[in-house]
Amino acid sequence: MDFPVAPWLCALLFPAALLYRGGVELRNFLYRRGTLPTLRLPCPVLSVGNLTVGGSGKTPFVAYLARKLRESDQNIAVASRGYGGASHATPLVVSDGTGPLASAAEAGDEPVLLSQLLPSVVVMVCRDRWSAGRLARERFGSNLILLDDGYQHRRLARDLDLLLVDAGAGFGNGRMLPCGPLREPLRELARCDALVVTGSSGQIPQGVERIRETLADCGLSKPVFRCERRLDGFARLDSDEWVPAAALKGMKAVAFSGIARPAGFESDLRSLGVNLVDSVRFRDHQKFGPGELARLARTVQDVRPDFLVTTEKDRARLGTLRLPAPAYALRIHMAPLEEEELMALVTRRLFSADLTARAERP
Repeated sequence: MDFPVAPWLCALLFPAALLYRGGVELRNFLYRRGTLPTLRLPCPVLSVGNLTVGGSGKTPFVAYLARKLRESDQNIAVASRGYGGASHATPLVVSDGTGPLASAAEAGDEPVLLSQLLPSVVVMVCRDRWSAGRLARERFGSNLILLDDGYQHRRLARDLDLLLVDAGAGFGNGRMLPCGPLREPLRELARCDALVVTGSSGQIPQGVERIRETLADCGLSKPVFRCERRLDGFARLDSDEWVPAAALKGMKAVAFSGIARPAGFESDLRSLGVNLVDSVRFRDHQKFGPGELARLARTVQDVRPDFLVTTEKDRARLGTLRLPAPAYALRIHMAPLEEEELMALVTRRLFSADLTARAERP
């Protein structure tokens, strides 16, 4: 799948792309040399991230990992940058392990969603993940830090780096921002310990093949795991009523979302048999207010749907806003196809290392 930037626009943006690439490469060079310091926590750190902008399923995959690791009685804290919320130079406790304590406007939609999905897990937001992890250890006794969208956060050392890649989008046109979707050059794939290719069952085989070709082109050999995005059904927004997918089949719906790849969300709805009569797309992480509600209301008035449907991330940003029609959120979960092998890698890297090597450095 190509990145949707017209060739003429890419040519116009080429100087900006050069500047961005130069800044990224200089930063990575300084970290490799040790000029920019990397700090360690005295506990295992697992990072989930990606090399591109846009959704690859990081948040539901972090939720999956947190649940699996909780089964072995780990006291987990999730540390996030909190994109879309207020910027926090000092750690903000989004959840102390009892559910959300902050709004999406304060913390960002993804940390709030994680605090809803993981009511027994501590969730922190801070630009400095080392500070967030340190506070989680001191205040809540957390003994494992899980970084949500942590691949580019090199200040905090980690014991395992998992890089997620969307099977349908891959690495786009292979170019860096703003001419392509890459946050870093493809050669930075070398830093990860394994790749996880996410998507629907129909997308994954071709996606894995393309990823293996890219790794070969870069002269790299990395484990590649497959992870299906599975659709669970719908949660009613005003009551938390659970509705199986079949109950809404054939009904008229308007989808609305503020995510990186709305087409994938809308395709998921159609695959469940929802009669999608219109869609309203907002920018990624869009905050919802009167203007957005008015736009939805106009669409509802025009097409008269049976219901509205959105994503769980968008639901986290809605708060207590009243929508102009009954509304549901599509619920998904991630299902690794090589779960045993994946969790064996996670366990080996997080819990078999010499703890003396994790001495904290301020």
